[in-house]
Amino acid sequence: MPSTDLAFAPVPPGTFRRRVTNGWLQTVHVTKTVHWQTTPVSTGLYQAYRTAHGITADPQLEIWDGDWRPGPLFSEANIHGDDVPVVGVSHDDALGLIAWLSQRDGRAYRLPTEAEYEHALRADCPCTVTCDSHRVIRRKHTGRTWPEAFLACWNTAEQTPNPHGIRALNGVLWQWYSDWYAPYPDTTDVTDPRGPDTEPTSSRWKGKTLPAGHIIRGGSYSYPKWYGLCNNRHFSFPGDRNVNLGFRIVVDDS
Repeated sequence: MPSTDLAFAPVPPGTFRRRVTNGWLQTVHVTKTVHWQTTPVSTGLYQAYRTAHGITADPQLEIWDGDWRPGPLFSEANIHGDDVPVVGVSHDDALGLIAWLSQRDGRAYRLPTEAEYEHALRADCPCTVTCDSHRVIRRKHTGRTWPEAFLACWNTAEQTPNPHGIRALNGVLWQWYSDWYAPYPDTTDVTDPRGPDTEPTSSRWKGKTLPAGHIIRGGSYSYPKWYGLCNNRHFSFPGDRNVNLGFRIVVDDS
């Protein structure tokens, strides 16, 4: 799949409110137009990157079906066609593709920020703090194997863009974002927030101290639907390759 086949949709500047840890509302200002890839990065595009760099590694992925366990190999998880979103890509892998594609196309592609994601998603949401998007489809505990559940969610999301024309923002795959995971800034207003400038020494998660991770958002076919709500935060370690985790790229208005 050549990079020139990528489709983007503009999301204009705007403001939304999110609830921070101590319960009060924070106003978030997104001040520029960001062009979003309308679908997650595809298997075909990612394979073009691997071919260009001579990457032949076939790592084993992890899978969540109530507990984490060893999953399929990368090659086994990505057999559904060139136009289906790639899965099992680490944060570092995603940055590798973005660097290659930016050089090839002469454009400064990047991962979206967490705030940009929530702003784009809330176009499909009538509420101001939390939402239960009708795009989110619960497939956990249905008795289906993970490939069937993934494809069922993807086939539905592919046909149902949000008002910006973006597909599969939530309910299909977790997707990587650029921010390091950390508490929101302790202020009532923030403008174009991007998380910590440098890697934190650790991340606090449900009372535990864990290694630092990057934000993932959107929930997935293998999680209960509330994980895909507008304000739900999650994170994953930079090297994680999970069978329910992909990514997409954005580019700023030129």
